[in-house]
Amino acid sequence: MIEIYHSPRARSNRVLWLCEEMGLPYTPHVIGLREKPPALLAHNPGGTIPLMIDGDTVLFESMTICEYLTETYGPTDLVLHKDEPGYWDYRQMLDFGEATLAAPLTAIVGTVLSNPRGSHDNATIDVIRHSFRSRLGVLAARLHKADYVSGGRFTIADISAVYGIILALKNDIFGLKDAIAEDLVTYAQRMIDRPAYQRMLAVK
Repeated sequence: MIEIYHSPRARSNRVLWLCEEMGLPYTPHVIGLREKPPALLAHNPGGTIPLMIDGDTVLFESMTICEYLTETYGPTDLVLHKDEPGYWDYRQMLDFGEATLAAPLTAIVGTVLSNPRGSHDNATIDVIRHSFRSRLGVLAARLHKADYVSGGRFTIADISAVYGIILALKNDIFGLKDAIAEDLVTYAQRMIDRPAYQRMLAVK
């Protein structure tokens, strides 16, 4: 049985969402963002979420876990294959959603949670907000012409990319809602409305 350490609104959402899309059975261990259970730290000393344990396989990067699940428990239309047009663009968007779009937002979360109210604005946060706004343009240009970020269908590239958009839309602490174009808001809502996403939200 696949075990997943999960915290609502964390990157583990991607993993549970994918499991729901694929119909994979899994056991969730739901914890708070600041909780560091010994079992989590034993496998991932960094204490980050998600953590997936599947037999002897232990992974803690959300998109690596998604790729592992699709390759191990596929085949599935949620990935593009090397012989399909746009394969390398699809691979690029897998990385873009986390490394380029969502990862810098972590600094804002840390700043807000660790510092007194009124001391959250600084040059670093300004740079992150500016870069996030500009990088949204990559997705906006694509979604103005297509329903999905790559490959012409829903894939794990969408699971990767939409996480940062939803994070910014649903949390006032980022101060980025107004920067998200209507096309991206509509896209995010379509992803949220997927039955598998709703099942993921219900995990407690």
